[in-house]
Amino acid sequence: MNNVGILWVDIDTQHAAAARRLISERYPEWRVVNSPTPETAMAPLASQAWDAVVMCLRPSEQELPGLLELCAGRPVLMCIDATQEALAARAFRCGLGDYVLREPDDVSHLSELLNRLVALTQGTKGQGQPVRMVDARIWQEALTMLQEQRTALQATLASMSQGIFKTGPDGRITVYNQRVLELLNLPESLMATRPTLADLTRVQAERGDFGAGYSLVDRRGHDYVAQGAVAAAPALYWRTTRDGRTFEVRTTTLADGSLVRTFADVSDYVRVENELRESEARFRSLSDLSSDWYWEHDAEGRFVQLAGDLSVNGIPLSSVMGRTRWEIGALNMTEADWAAHRAVLAAHQPFRDLELQRKRLDGTMHWISVSGVPVFDANGALRGYRGVGRDITERKQVESQIERLAFYDSLTGLPNRRLLVDRLQHATLAVARSDTQGALLFIDLDNFKDLNDTLGHDTGDQLLLQVAQRLKACVRESDTVARFGGDEFVVLVEGLSPDADHASAEAALVASHIATTLGKPYVLGDASHHSSPSIGIALFGQQPLSVDELLKHADLAMYQAKAAGRNTQRFFDPDMQAAVSNRSALEADLRRGLQEKELVLYYQPVVDGKGRLQGAEALVRWRHPRRGMVSPAEFIPLAEQTGLILPLGQWVMEAACAQLVAWSRSSLTRQFFLSVNVSVRQFRQPDFVEQVLGALDATGANPERLKLELTESLLLADVEDIIARMEHLRRYGVGFSLDDFGTGYSSLSYLKRLPLDQLKIDQSFVRDLQTDPNDAAIVRTILALADSLDLGVVAEGVETTGQLEFLQRYGCKAFQGYLFGRPMPPEVLERALRPAL
Repeated sequence: MNNVGILWVDIDTQHAAAARRLISERYPEWRVVNSPTPETAMAPLASQAWDAVVMCLRPSEQELPGLLELCAGRPVLMCIDATQEALAARAFRCGLGDYVLREPDDVSHLSELLNRLVALTQGTKGQGQPVRMVDARIWQEALTMLQEQRTALQATLASMSQGIFKTGPDGRITVYNQRVLELLNLPESLMATRPTLADLTRVQAERGDFGAGYSLVDRRGHDYVAQGAVAAAPALYWRTTRDGRTFEVRTTTLADGSLVRTFADVSDYVRVENELRESEARFRSLSDLSSDWYWEHDAEGRFVQLAGDLSVNGIPLSSVMGRTRWEIGALNMTEADWAAHRAVLAAHQPFRDLELQRKRLDGTMHWISVSGVPVFDANGALRGYRGVGRDITERKQVESQIERLAFYDSLTGLPNRRLLVDRLQHATLAVARSDTQGALLFIDLDNFKDLNDTLGHDTGDQLLLQVAQRLKACVRESDTVARFGGDEFVVLVEGLSPDADHASAEAALVASHIATTLGKPYVLGDASHHSSPSIGIALFGQQPLSVDELLKHADLAMYQAKAAGRNTQRFFDPDMQAAVSNRSALEADLRRGLQEKELVLYYQPVVDGKGRLQGAEALVRWRHPRRGMVSPAEFIPLAEQTGLILPLGQWVMEAACAQLVAWSRSSLTRQFFLSVNVSVRQFRQPDFVEQVLGALDATGANPERLKLELTESLLLADVEDIIARMEHLRRYGVGFSLDDFGTGYSSLSYLKRLPLDQLKIDQSFVRDLQTDPNDAAIVRTILALADSLDLGVVAEGVETTGQLEFLQRYGCKAFQGYLFGRPMPPEVLERALRPAL
């Protein structure tokens, strides 16, 4: 083992020094030369004979060093990291002898490394074969060739107008040219650090090279750059610099995972393209005819010359030349249309924008527009025509799309309201001419809002699509199915019998078929859903009606169907229109009446068991200037529906407080309480408490004499808020009574929590308590419940002494009804009070 020469290639000087110390201890006669890198090892490898070469790779190395190819015939021992064993497998194919895994402490593996190195050198010497050396001349030629290739590559990169760089498989930039530094304004020092694409992107982003929100990068590369260039790069994108230049960025991925990226300054191209576009726009604005392609035909109409872009026609040139336009044909032209065109040519007249639809050989449809002028010879004889043609397929598609958006529903594809109105106008004229009748069916899906609210609008849209499909299947091709809006559909049926009864029966049959079809289950996603329609039907044809009137009639009939319990059909009845008109007039009168102070308060006495007056309930009346006294049953529901109940309720509150103040001035009425009914809508107003306290404060009324009557329907939602408002007013002395008790939905658990003073037994129980055991039992239960909760009770609707006696027998102590007095003006109540006292 004497005179053994080892070339040790190791950039880690400490590791190399530790190895040399171990070798000198065991084999002091060995000659060990350390070279820090494979590049520096090339010269000694070529110029000297070595028994073995030891190559210690850095853990980050992912490629075999080129030095291995120069180790021909020499045993090589590699010292590698555990993650680099794949490199060792590749190195064996290059003639590698063995490898050792490097331990984390950089020391403990050296002994094993030395043992394997000894084995390698002994094996080589045992073969008795000389170790082949690379001839110095060959080596020098290889180095020279390599240097020439490198110089040529550098010259090539430097001469490129494009910026370029290449990354290794590890993502770090290994090759670049000076142009890329100029284009991207990057320092050489940055590239010397072998940055990654993410590093470069971060540097440029921090300088603002990509603009606010990466606005200087086009949509193809926006997300890639915005995410820091860590995802897969797009093959092509454009970006603009802050000084207005435009770069085209192309990226190519190589087989080993490395990337080649080029940057081309296309600013001149973009500028020229913009200038050409502007020039073309100027030219087109000055030109009367399109110049997409040029054509000529002879006096017989046969094409003799064609030039320009004819690809849009999709017809071979050989199929056009020598033939006439009408021989080639067009799908949208009839024989009469062609005859009219030939008449224009025979009259030697110019023609413009002749639109032709044709089918290409690939089966696609396209449109062209052709314009032409006659051409005459020197003698004035017609030589033929010349002109231009253009492809208008896209324009036709846009026009079709615009028409569809204007006249068809975007969700269902059905005609929309605008197209329905147009067809309805034509239908009214058609039935008048043909002496037939038509029917308008207004269809509304029952409880559709509940589906939207619970399962979402996407599910609602699925239902609407299926409803549209079923409706189209229910009627004839000639009938119209339209989506009117939301969950409302309209079916227009023509050609019904001129006889009114027969026409009604035919329309009812169509409506029944629709109701049955729409009532079948729907599959919405994974769920099954049941729906039903309410259908209003309006016949037309016997009397002239406008489109708006017909739609209004069908709409009214539909609402009548809903009022009848839904999932049914109703025909329009003129009485409906009268009722709606009366309602509208009454609403207008009520608005005016509130402004003109036509409403007054009447007061119905509330007495104790001995008939002594304890207070009264304020009841609003409307003294109409033409209709006289209007019943509250007629205008209170209207006020609730229209929202007028809010100003009305506020006026009642203020008037009642003013009456309490008036009563407080007399010793006869000073102790009276006054009950005021409060609607659910009024109570739920955010400022209701402030309104009540404001009325009390403005009038100076005693809050302890005011009692607010609430209905059980108020307790259906947000009970905690209700209790909070009641307790707030209760602190000021305002009392509360639960009106019409027993007719609503109040829970006993809520009842015991409410700050109530009183229950009022509804007159529907009092009326028949002497004849109906159930009513009698209910009244006794209410009285017992009130007693257990320490609540007062007022029995409403007491009209007979028998009712009074029954109520008194079971503990009722306050009464209200015609037996004691009807609602009356305050002065009448006071006059009736004086004699009794």
